[in-house]
Amino acid sequence: MSDLNEKSAFSGLKRKLRVYSCTPVSFIGDESYFSRESGMYSRGLTKLGIESRAVMANPAYAVDFPELLRTDYTNLISPDWWKSLNLDGVILYSWAAPRFNGVAAALRHAGIPFLVQMDTCGLVSRESNPVEWFWNSWERSLHEKSWLEGKALAVLKHGVDGICSIIPRQRAFHYTQATVVTVPTPLGTLWVRNEALMLGSAAVAGKIHYLPHPQDERFAYSGVKKEQLVVSIGRWGVESWPQKNPRALIEAYRLFLRRKPAWRGIIIGAGAAELLRRLGVEPVERLSFVEQVNHEELTDYLNLASVAFWSSRWEGQQGTGAQALCCGCSVVSHGSPLMSCFHHYVSRSSGRLAMRNHAEALADALELESESWDNGSRDPMKISSAWIPEFHATSVARRALHLLGLRDDEK
Repeated sequence: MSDLNEKSAFSGLKRKLRVYSCTPVSFIGDESYFSRESGMYSRGLTKLGIESRAVMANPAYAVDFPELLRTDYTNLISPDWWKSLNLDGVILYSWAAPRFNGVAAALRHAGIPFLVQMDTCGLVSRESNPVEWFWNSWERSLHEKSWLEGKALAVLKHGVDGICSIIPRQRAFHYTQATVVTVPTPLGTLWVRNEALMLGSAAVAGKIHYLPHPQDERFAYSGVKKEQLVVSIGRWGVESWPQKNPRALIEAYRLFLRRKPAWRGIIIGAGAAELLRRLGVEPVERLSFVEQVNHEELTDYLNLASVAFWSSRWEGQQGTGAQALCCGCSVVSHGSPLMSCFHHYVSRSSGRLAMRNHAEALADALELESESWDNGSRDPMKISSAWIPEFHATSVARRALHLLGLRDDEK
């Protein structure tokens, strides 16, 4: 890439911009980290010619990539440490969680513009949407814990939070400190703005914008002929069942594949091979299971598939849904507010929502969507072309720079 001093896309720039991403916890810093969210932001910024590293809290791992900067958490809450990096901006993956308010305060006191990325459907508190939050938060709290005492504690926690708004008021500190706050779904963005309005002011709410999580640019439609194939991607270990709802998923496949004998399905992800045995359900004809795959292999599956399908009870931004759209798949899920990303994903002739998160309703939606493919109403190249500019890492990174006031164009 040419020297930005000679040919710059930035107004009045005298040196290369330095914009780092930061996750204030300790994940393994290998390809699994750099192929998603905070690590992917850093890669997207680098492709734009920005000097970027990913900052993460200790402890370190032997497999950490060299572009990762590990540091003690005490540094992350130190304005002087942040000043020492001489940064022009930071993408902070703190999710606006109150336990990371010290990091937000340090960046603000260091005078560094920073973007706080949330990962939520948007129903963050009673203030976001009282009716939807009430019904949907109870549903989630009852599923998150499998034991009775856990359910009781979850219900109590939601009740206290709903009455006192303790956590929302703590989270609002992030909103006041940040230069900009981003939410990964359009509907969720409106709800988070509602919370900010209720707890702060119109000025604070004006900082909150829609911006999806960045996706690896290898996810793109290659032009291969689509097959009559439905895929579902996720984590299928028992600990993920409350969220991923695999029993409804498999039963929906069973009903759908009986009705559409020319179609087949594949469930992909860690724990997939053990799903039938652990759930105690009978095999489903033309439904197969594939353990966790790398991004190249996943891209191949998504290029062949016509439909990508989920029955989750809740998601922030369903990242594999974004990847599927970039690969020219349409998507099927349900219309719960806890799945607000899919209200956006099914736009642009890109899929449909079931009326309920129930096997019969999900199977009906799959059947209708498969018929859209069979009669030529879905165009994979149009789907891919519509979503790549929204989800690919360089596009998301460019919009983040624009929101931070570090770039004068958003294209």
